[in-house]
Amino acid sequence: MKFRCTSKQGSFLKSIVLFLFLLIGTCNGQAQCLEKNFAFNAGEELVFRGYYNWGFLWVAAGEVKLSASADQYKGKEVFKIKGEGKNAKAFDWFFKLRDTLTCYADVETLSPLYFDRRTHEAKYDAHHEYWFDYEKNQITSQIQKREKPVKLDTLSNKPCTFDILSVAYYVRNIDFSKYKKGDKIPLSMLIDNEIHSLYIRYRGLETIKANSGERFECLKFSPLLVEGTMFKGGEDMTVWLSNDDNRIPIMVEAKVLVGSVKGILESYSGLRNTKNSFFKKKKGNLNIAE
Repeated sequence: MKFRCTSKQGSFLKSIVLFLFLLIGTCNGQAQCLEKNFAFNAGEELVFRGYYNWGFLWVAAGEVKLSASADQYKGKEVFKIKGEGKNAKAFDWFFKLRDTLTCYADVETLSPLYFDRRTHEAKYDAHHEYWFDYEKNQITSQIQKREKPVKLDTLSNKPCTFDILSVAYYVRNIDFSKYKKGDKIPLSMLIDNEIHSLYIRYRGLETIKANSGERFECLKFSPLLVEGTMFKGGEDMTVWLSNDDNRIPIMVEAKVLVGSVKGILESYSGLRNTKNSFFKKKKGNLNIAE
């Protein structure tokens, strides 16, 4: 007997891997630039386990690894930020998903200089490349999907625009003390050859409990999502960042078109801060209660 992947099954696996990357939305406001990077440094690696809720069960179905290293880009010192997403091997037989995102970002401002996204989802392949020219205030793109011809384009860049990978590290460095519960924090992000104005809504502090009994005070916020193939739209995603000097994403939850997904921090290494932090070691595992 042969089994085939249904569109719903493919969608939820894609959602589990990609929802940790995608923060899409709109707002009226000016995006803010980075004042100071205090949350991470080269050598950090974070691993998240993705879960899908189908009825009453949470099923482990994917993994996302984020890493930052020191590198050079066109003779300039940069952070090489990499995101690797994949579904659990148990699902490979009907929907194999492997996504790789790479960004070279300025060490001071985290402004992206080059962004590369390689998508492999079942029989679908795509390759997106973007080059940022701040002197000309433009972005050059090169995109190929499936076996279609390569598309070249030039976009007008907006100040303080991030790609879908560097934006995650920018958010970790936001000074949330400037905001009250319910405030919107504007962002500008490049995705799929378009620059989107978006926001995250700050929802205050909340404590998350690990299975070990350890508690983590977190900064809680929700991005505005655009209705599409994975999300219903609205503010149906919630992110929890550790309220310490590392600002590590502890957990992410989102409603999708069928069910809901969750990403939970599984392990960490190479943390920049151990003082004034919940994480007294630079390396460890985390077991958050679901």
